[in-house]
Amino acid sequence: MITKKINGIYPEKELALSILDGKWKLTLLCHLGLKGTKRFGELKQLTPKITQQTLTNKLRELEENGLVHRETYPVIPPKVEYSLTEQGESLLPILDMLYDWGRDHLKHMTEKVDGIYSEKRLTLSVIEGKWKLSILCHLGLKGTKRFGELRKLIPNVTKKMLTNQLRELEDDGLLHREAYPVVPPKVEYSLTKQGESLFPILKAMEDWGRNYMDQHCKA
Repeated sequence: MITKKINGIYPEKELALSILDGKWKLTLLCHLGLKGTKRFGELKQLTPKITQQTLTNKLRELEENGLVHRETYPVIPPKVEYSLTEQGESLLPILDMLYDWGRDHLKHMTEKVDGIYSEKRLTLSVIEGKWKLSILCHLGLKGTKRFGELRKLIPNVTKKMLTNQLRELEDDGLLHREAYPVVPPKVEYSLTKQGESLFPILKAMEDWGRNYMDQHCKA
């Protein structure tokens, strides 16, 4: 098993983040976990804001990572169905943790939306998006950081994307932005108490990543 750290994050956590980070992935896993096998069009209806191209790309990525199974039937018109693999189903307890987090921290949301309780859907909307989980993880592990320090820790993120993701996390109450009245300007980011409360979920993702690595090393 690999044990050395990568950029201060154990590879298990880095691997889990690389697989699950990104808009819509957790939502798609949640739909398939709650509603079972679905066709492409059904997933599109369940996730109305996703484009057809993005849905195709996300399903392909999840399939390549062994979380989703794609079954093609030799009929006319073509019939393709998607379902969770055993490895994909192993993520369901983490999605349940997201539900519990949303229930505890978003108590004003109680109605159902598209068959998923709004706590789970709203939680997914809060942490989904490329780099959000990575940002939360870096700030949780390494503490308060400046914008430039976060860019060094996440070298593949663009300046504009990092700015947008930090702003969204701040708007959702997970990050605190502290601006100091000095020249040159100094701005620091840290987790709020609500942001820190997500850490048990990130820890569960790390454990999942460790099991994922073990299975693939054996394979």
